[in-house]
Amino acid sequence: MQIPQSEHASETTTAEALRRLCIVAATMLAFALAAYVLPGMERVRPWVKGEGVPVVRLFTRDKHADLPEFEGGNTVESAKASEVAAPVAVEGGSPAGGGMPTLSAGPLGPGFAIDPSEYANATQPIENPAALEAFYAALRRSAQGEASAITRIAHYGDSTIAADEITFTARRKLQSRFGDAGHGFMLVARGNMHYLHHDIEHRESSGWEVFSLVEHRWRNGFYGYGGVLARGSSGEHSVFATVDEAPVGHRVSRFELFYQRFPAGGDLRLSVDGESRTTIKTSSPTIEDGFETIKVPDGKHLLSLRALGNEVRLYGVVQERDVPGVVYDSLGLVGARAERLLGADPAHMARQIAHRSPDLLVLGFGGNEAGNEWLDPEHYERELTKVVKLMRSGKPEMSCLLFAPLDQGERNSRGDLVTLPVLPAIVDAQRRVASAEGCAFFDTWLAMGGKGSVARWYHRHPRLISSDFRHATPAGYQVIAGLYYEALLKGFAEYLAKQP
Repeated sequence: MQIPQSEHASETTTAEALRRLCIVAATMLAFALAAYVLPGMERVRPWVKGEGVPVVRLFTRDKHADLPEFEGGNTVESAKASEVAAPVAVEGGSPAGGGMPTLSAGPLGPGFAIDPSEYANATQPIENPAALEAFYAALRRSAQGEASAITRIAHYGDSTIAADEITFTARRKLQSRFGDAGHGFMLVARGNMHYLHHDIEHRESSGWEVFSLVEHRWRNGFYGYGGVLARGSSGEHSVFATVDEAPVGHRVSRFELFYQRFPAGGDLRLSVDGESRTTIKTSSPTIEDGFETIKVPDGKHLLSLRALGNEVRLYGVVQERDVPGVVYDSLGLVGARAERLLGADPAHMARQIAHRSPDLLVLGFGGNEAGNEWLDPEHYERELTKVVKLMRSGKPEMSCLLFAPLDQGERNSRGDLVTLPVLPAIVDAQRRVASAEGCAFFDTWLAMGGKGSVARWYHRHPRLISSDFRHATPAGYQVIAGLYYEALLKGFAEYLAKQP
């Protein structure tokens, strides 16, 4: 039987199409195989170990996609809501949530307890929480409303802390929960540094010369409590004041100036609310630390400093209140690595720490070190140990916590965003130092999700990591601060459960 011409043509066309399809498939396969053989072709490889199955991964959900949402800047309304939500129990009883003890009358109502719902997002706990006993004991006194029971936290770190990013959220949350005892310490002048504090008004004249521990240009090592000295001649001035439009920072009971006395030092006039209060003579036969306190009625106030005559050298100003609560000193150094703190004169730094008398020392470094691909973890560990010893020498009995760096990333040869190779080694070294020196440890890196979290945070909406892959966005810092705050709160609840 003869095949019709039309059917024969159709079969020929189909065969030709299949042949061409096979050629295309073979060519694509050859290119794919070549990407695994030829150097410099890593970026176009269709799959590498650790990635999801091609095509299938487009329809599968990242198990780390859901991150806890935190309010970074508690509004007054949300702060009040958190107080109402805190369980109130009759003296000697137990909260409705069960398990957490009740304390005596305090600023939060007739009873005090921590409900587990308040730390529901604390998936990464504080490691070695027993090291925080002194801090938690102070926090308990503040929570109970003991007269002038102020819990002070000194948080040192790099640019993240210098911009008051994580610390302002932690400050707001702690003060909304346990009482606002004042803003704490702030540098007299920022110069050209990326230095900013929330919930405080600060202005400065343009002539201050700033010396930071990071640059170590002030060779005698007298940089002050905040690691930055401001030098100014006659006429230079700075202003510090309370604020209105913020959930905290509305009142102050005393200002305290940290400054340096030295040969040929000039005078400094201090005024409050436009009225001159005192003039400090900073001249002294030897270089020494100076402190000056001005008490005011608890309320809204403005402090002005003005240099008169010869040069003055100033460290910073503290704003506090004579009420139970928390003070959170944000002590960031732009561009700092932990070892830069070793540039401070040891006796001087010990005196500064002793005078400020924090209950908790937090050291949050490692972000700038992570950019050093030649970093020696053993050398880093030795230097960090020296830093911890130096910073605790002024008050050995205070609690200590090492705060791990954020996950940071770079583009690999395939264009994928991956964790910096040295970062896990830095985190491990910090954990070992914390354990050896009797400090607690908060693994910020694991709290974010560990290896590769920089990519997940970067692709979130809203974005949680900035485009430099080193710093978080404001929203990201709020999440980190929330994780840290709830970890502290969970540790505090466990501490309270063990008390009589």
